[in-house]
Amino acid sequence: MEKGKTMEDLIICVAPVAGENQSEKFQGEMDVVREVIRSYDSGASIAHLHVRDGRGIQTADPTCFTGQVRGIHSACRIIIEGSTGGTPEHSLEQRCVAITVPGIEMGSLNMGSVNMAGGVYQNPFSDIRYYSEQLMRKGIKPSLCIFDLSMINNAGIFLDMGFLEQPLIYNFVLDVPEALPYSRDVIEFFTGRIKEDSVWFLTRHHAKGALGFMDALELGGHVRVGYEDGPFLSNGDRAKSNAKLVDEIVRAAQEVGRKVVDPDRAREILGIPGLKG
Repeated sequence: MEKGKTMEDLIICVAPVAGENQSEKFQGEMDVVREVIRSYDSGASIAHLHVRDGRGIQTADPTCFTGQVRGIHSACRIIIEGSTGGTPEHSLEQRCVAITVPGIEMGSLNMGSVNMAGGVYQNPFSDIRYYSEQLMRKGIKPSLCIFDLSMINNAGIFLDMGFLEQPLIYNFVLDVPEALPYSRDVIEFFTGRIKEDSVWFLTRHHAKGALGFMDALELGGHVRVGYEDGPFLSNGDRAKSNAKLVDEIVRAAQEVGRKVVDPDRAREILGIPGLKG
C-alpha cells in the first residue's frame, strides 16, 4: 500500500511529446503548453517533459523548455517531471539539463541499461549515481524508470547508499521494442518485489488506450499516457490530443472505483514538498 493514500487514489501522468520519430505519433508541430494544460483539465496531475526544440528534437539548450514550464505554471499547478534521458551524444551534464530549470519537481531516473530499438540505452551505475546526486542536490523527486527486474534491485542498492529516499516512485516501462513486453504476470511479479510504502506507475509503449492499463487500475497502480508512449485509443483510433488519452483513463478509473486526484493530492502521495508560488 502506498504511503498516505487510499486504494481509490489514482495519479495520471501525461507524456505529451513524441520522440525523434514524431510523425509516427503526431503530425505537425505541437503546442506543448496547450497540450499539457488541456491534459490537466482532463485529469492529469503530472506532465513528463523532455528538453526539445520547436521541431520536437532532443536538445541540450533549455531555452524553449524554460518557456514551456513558465507557460504551463502560469495556468495550472500540474507537477512537471523533467527527463534525465537523452541521446548517445549527450554528456551527463546535458542529460540533466531539464532539472536545471526552475519549477521542476520530479525527474526521471533510469535504473540501468537496456536493449532498445536497435541499440542499447546506456545507464551504467556511475551515471545513475551522477543523476541521483543532481536530483538530490536540487530537491527533485526521482521517478525510477524500470525496464526489467534487475533495475528494481538497483533501486534498492541506491536507497541503501542514501541516494534515494522513501517513498520510492517506480515507473514500470514495458513494451519498448527489444525490451520486456507487458503481461499482468510481470506487473504482479514486479510489485511483489518493490519497497514497502512505494508508489508505482505503468507506462506502455503503443498501448491501445485505457484497455492496456486495466490491470494497473485494478492493482492500485498509477498510469502514464501520452503521445511519447503511444497515440492510440481503445478502439484503435489515433487520439486527436493528449487530453483524449487522459479522458479514457478517467472513464476507466470510474468503472473500477478509482478516484483521479489533483496535483496537490498527488504531491502528498509522492512525497513532494509542493510547488512554490
